Amino acid sequence: MLLLHSRAISSKRLVSSFSIWQTCTTLCAILIKWGTSIFIARSLGPECLGIYLFVQWLASVTIPVIGIGTSTLANRYLSTIQSRETLRSSAGIFYFLWHRQCYRIFIYCLLYIALAYPLHALFAICQPQLLLLTALSMLPLLLSSIVGITLRSLRRSDLLANLHFCGAIFALLLSLLACQINKDHIGLLLLASTMAGALSLLLSLLYLTRLLPLRQALRPGIFLKERLQQHLKGTPLLFFCDVIVWQHSEILVLACWRHSDELAFYMISSLICTAIMQVLPPLSSLLSRSLPQRGHLTLYSSFIRSSCSVGLLALICCTLFFLYGPELLTLFLGAEYLPLLQPLHILLIAALFGNIASISLMYLLKGGHQKISTGIGITAALVNVLLALPFVAWWGMIGAALACASAQILSAIGSILLCSRLLKRNADRGQDAYSSKDMEW
Repeated sequence: MLLLHSRAISSKRLVSSFSIWQTCTTLCAILIKWGTSIFIARSLGPECLGIYLFVQWLASVTIPVIGIGTSTLANRYLSTIQSRETLRSSAGIFYFLWHRQCYRIFIYCLLYIALAYPLHALFAICQPQLLLLTALSMLPLLLSSIVGITLRSLRRSDLLANLHFCGAIFALLLSLLACQINKDHIGLLLLASTMAGALSLLLSLLYLTRLLPLRQALRPGIFLKERLQQHLKGTPLLFFCDVIVWQHSEILVLACWRHSDELAFYMISSLICTAIMQVLPPLSSLLSRSLPQRGHLTLYSSFIRSSCSVGLLALICCTLFFLYGPELLTLFLGAEYLPLLQPLHILLIAALFGNIASISLMYLLKGGHQKISTGIGITAALVNVLLALPFVAWWGMIGAALACASAQILSAIGSILLCSRLLKRNADRGQDAYSSKDMEW
């Protein structure tokens, strides 16, 4: 009995060490991506950077609705279905999803080629060749999402984190090489991003050939195909609400009415806030694993603890940006980027609420409350659309930040209140006797 108990303790420690290593690898990849972005910003300058960021945003904003597995919810569902199959059947599902993704890529390329010149006519800063190069850089991302689904189904998230780390290294090295060839050429940087994605995809495929018997793959049957196809179709309404509120759709209004340098300032401030919302939840999870844990927590108490820990980290981070923002911007980006402080301060307030609401959104998605989440998203999207046009016309990038922050704060508060109410009601009924691991990020 003592031997079995000691083995159980050692296995728990091993799993915990793997999860901590995976989180650290993910955070390192995010930091390397930040370093690459800082290097590109210093190399291009505000005017060229506005064009570079805008064409990238145009190419990536429709990816979740066109691609397979690029949204978090669809990725989780497909990984769950694939994880229940044998290795040969899992290899067949990989081929099925891969072929479907290639068809989606073909549609995406045709759509982008058809829209290249109309977009150039609508947005003068968008050159057709840059739009096509940016679309090319999205193709490895679409194919990598299929590999990511398969690796998650095989319980190899650690390998996926290592591949993301390698992709970040490739992007940094190729960006350095592109700037050495021609410092001001936006097309070379876009081509470097494409090559980095292709190298990362090739490396992931090499690993996948060792994990799955691809040559002995079994085609999925009729019923399995039906289950997969149910989750291949996205939810367009929820997608558009997310684009309008959290993907900064007011950028389109700025690109029509303002110069590229002002567009660059606003997009950098939005990227900083998005990066904060991206890195703080896994950092909070890493800190919670290193601290002593209570043996058994209800879902409501775990939700409160997770939200408070993420909120505290977000408050510290936002306070540091408020106090030392000019020094940090001058150090990393240069004095020419100081005008972005005003929209950044406004968006940081929204980022604080967004970090706290990240736990609520995770619970609502896992609990199947998509209709309620969609209602909150529609309300916030309407607020953003109604405020963006007059605010941008009057105040430029500051008006865009005010419109976006208002919608994001409304969405975050609605999600927090709704999730708290649902969990509290379940706690009163005695239906939330879950482990504390259920609310880990």
